[in-house]
Amino acid sequence: MIGADTGFFFALREGNPSALRIFEEEDVAASALTLFELKRISLRKGIPWPELGGWLERSVTVLDVTARTADEAATISHSTGLPAVDALIIAGLVAAGCRTIYTRDEHFERFFRPGIAVIRL
Repeated sequence: MIGADTGFFFALREGNPSALRIFEEEDVAASALTLFELKRISLRKGIPWPELGGWLERSVTVLDVTARTADEAATISHSTGLPAVDALIIAGLVAAGCRTIYTRDEHFERFFRPGIAVIRL
């Protein structure tokens, strides 16, 4: 299973060939916080939900934020300087077993853990 940050779903919306291939070929997981971010942006910018969040409803495993991921996220945020929400997203994806995380945010690349690849689209 691969992990997808919020930007991955924007790449899908824009027809990014790499994102589309990954979405078709891999099991994709995303944080409930990604759902929150997408819904908020959809409402704020007037983007129809099916265009942005419809991807989540099609075979994406949405991961809950737990006490365990919150604890790990605090360590990630402290050690990398990542914003809290991004650290929570990463911690949840790693806890779910994702070994590859796709994003558009360059600051995600500050996260390093052996065996985990962060790939910026």
